[in-house]
Order: sequence, then structure tokens, then C-alpha cells
Amino acid sequence: MGLLELFGKKPVVGPFLFDLECSFHPLRLPAHKSDFGLLNVKVKNNSDQELLTSVVAVLPRDLGFEKIGLQQEHESRLGLLKPGEERFLKIEVWSNQKTPPGNFKMKVFAISHYRDYAHILNEVRRILELRVA
Repeated sequence: MGLLELFGKKPVVGPFLFDLECSFHPLRLPAHKSDFGLLNVKVKNNSDQELLTSVVAVLPRDLGFEKIGLQQEHESRLGLLKPGEERFLKIEVWSNQKTPPGNFKMKVFAISHYRDYAHILNEVRRILELRVA
């Protein structure tokens, strides 16, 4: 038994464990107005083993995941994804009265864990640009 097997860490087969596709509908949000759009996220397990998976989305300060705009980070715990399995998420992204016009960068991470959600094995990230007009 090796040292990594003792602590429960599994060997990784390839560098890209996930296919992560992100889109936004509608393509832009109104400035200085309380309105929302949907962030559509598709995660697919490309490895040959089950992976404990979570998706984290991070927004800039002027946008939020609720109507008031106080929460800029959202985590969805997806559980175990079997090899080749896909999961779809729809996350609301809100603008508010303080949101100025411009382009805002948002980050989306697909994270694989081992043992529990506190231990990170690997991650795939995407950076999206959202237009506020």
C-alpha cells in the first residue's frame, strides 16, 4: 500500500477530468435595474472513475446571485458523477440599481474532490464576459 492510498487519494487518469460548457441567457443584463439572467452550466465527467464534483461560480462586486446583490459566490455540490455522466445547472445572476454599464468577467469552476468536499483533487475553470447595458 502506497502513501497516497493510505490517505484515500486516487490516481488521476488524464489532465482534463471535465468538459465544462457555460452560456448566459439573455446575452446581457440591464444597467441600474433589478433584473436577472440565467447562467447555464453543463459538466461532463471525462475520466474512467466516479468523481465527487462541485461547481463554483464567482461574480464581480456589482452583480449578485440574489436580488439584493450581496452574494458573489455560489457553490453547487453535485455529488458523485459516473464516467461519461452529464449534469446541467441553471443559476440566476442578478443586476441591481447600483450596477453600472460595462463588461463584467465571471469565473466558473468545476472541481473534483477526494474523501469530502474540503479536499480538492483537480479543477477546470472558464471565464465568461457578461455585458451590462
